Amino acid sequence: MERRQLEYFLAIAEAGSFTRAARVLTIAQPTLSHAIRSLERELGETLFQRHGRGIRLTPAGAALVRPARRTVRSFAQAAGAVRGAGDDGFAQLRIVTNTVWALDPLVRIVGELRQLRPSVQLQVSDPASRTVVVEQVRAGEVDFGLVSGTPPGGPLSSLHLLDHELVAVLPPGGEQRPVADLAELADEGLISTPPGTALRDLLDELLSQAGLDGAVAVETAHVATVVPLILARAGAALLPEVMALEAAAKGARLSRLEPPSRARVHLLWRPDRLTDAGDALLAVAREVARS
Repeated sequence: MERRQLEYFLAIAEAGSFTRAARVLTIAQPTLSHAIRSLERELGETLFQRHGRGIRLTPAGAALVRPARRTVRSFAQAAGAVRGAGDDGFAQLRIVTNTVWALDPLVRIVGELRQLRPSVQLQVSDPASRTVVVEQVRAGEVDFGLVSGTPPGGPLSSLHLLDHELVAVLPPGGEQRPVADLAELADEGLISTPPGTALRDLLDELLSQAGLDGAVAVETAHVATVVPLILARAGAALLPEVMALEAAAKGARLSRLEPPSRARVHLLWRPDRLTDAGDALLAVAREVARS
């Protein structure tokens, strides 16, 4: 079993198709297919099966995901140790967060850290859900994770970074309303990301409290399309202020949500796995939390 085979396997599992994975990896699809067939022969198990136009993991494939991630990460750490033998400042950090919290506060944290420790390399990945963030931090597959809501506790430490006010964002061209409630937004048709994602978890909780279940009219897995969909008059959305201001600059209408709601964003890590570079990031994060 080779490192590259495991990297290819994980790329396919994340992309949901051999074609998309080959495009991401910038290799020919036959090369990718050959590598996976070799891995399956070695393991004596089929790892993927066709599902509609894509593929999905078999039970054997699903069982391989976590150890494959750990193995690939161990290879990266070993390579980093060798490269860092002549450079005490070398280090690598892996962070998992959804796109929303990557925009703020993670951008600020990474920017400050790179100014202080330019030799630190960072990898930021986008998870399928909050559950994935918690699982990857808990398993030691990543160094840090960002989540909203109540931190999970257990073996994980957490730092409250900030509160994001949620803003009602409506399509351009209508009456400007200083205040809006969820029922008014539901009348417009709500745009959100899939269940389990940060934006959707926040929205579903508020909709449930208001007795407005089933109000999502457009569900998109691509966070970057939420604002364009609002501008195209496909519906309205509840967004953190950083995204709402972007939408307003392009012509969307903003209203204060009544009653108001905020998303509490936390940084998660395992204290028993904290490295020197992790300590440096944590110090920067604490400064951001105080600002």
